[in-house]
Amino acid sequence: MVREMGEADFDWAADLMGRRRQQYAEYSPVFWRPAEGIEAAHAGFLRAIAARPGAVALRTDGAFALSSSHEGRAFVDDFAVGTPDLWPTEGRELLLALWDAARSDEQRTLRVVSARKDDPKRSLLIALGLAVAARWWVKELNATSEAASWGPVSLDGHDALIMPAPPVYDPGGPVCLLGDIESERAGQAALAAAGHGAVLAIVQREQATSAVPESDPTLEAAGFHNPSEFYEGEPA
Repeated sequence: MVREMGEADFDWAADLMGRRRQQYAEYSPVFWRPAEGIEAAHAGFLRAIAARPGAVALRTDGAFALSSSHEGRAFVDDFAVGTPDLWPTEGRELLLALWDAARSDEQRTLRVVSARKDDPKRSLLIALGLAVAARWWVKELNATSEAASWGPVSLDGHDALIMPAPPVYDPGGPVCLLGDIESERAGQAALAAAGHGAVLAIVQREQATSAVPESDPTLEAAGFHNPSEFYEGEPA
């Protein structure tokens, strides 16, 4: 049975997300390396997200989902089940209930984050009619400077942003968001980012009218891999 999350539920949800981070770290050990001792702070963060206008926080006995209003979408980053076999049952029930509660003129579509290798979750999202609208391509870097250049930087004429990873992760240093850079320039820009202290370079791909391609041979040849997908649409 789907129900709204109460105050005590966020500690349980943070623990569930902590277990999910351990799983995701197997898929991309640097990008998704978990920070230690973060569960209590993450529970507070989830409570704060749930209190925002337009947010929806729901749970079942073995799963939870939390959405926030972002750029015309109901955005779901925190969504986890206790065991993978719950995705097509409690996971499906949760996501449909969340969308029914969240959709409005301010939230016209649903976006859900998943690991590319999280096959049970991806299968659910595809079965509900969602498609990959964005991907993150990631390259691990050997930082050649201990003094990070925080904030906007120019990398061989390309504007990028060096920033900390989300507090629940610990890649070992700052990350560099390269944005939607041309694939041919990404490898050299990543090397330049390492010179600014970054340990990760991230290329963001998003298309408004069609699904983002599953492969990018040029990025892959430069050492990038695609750990993260963003599914979008109206669940059916």
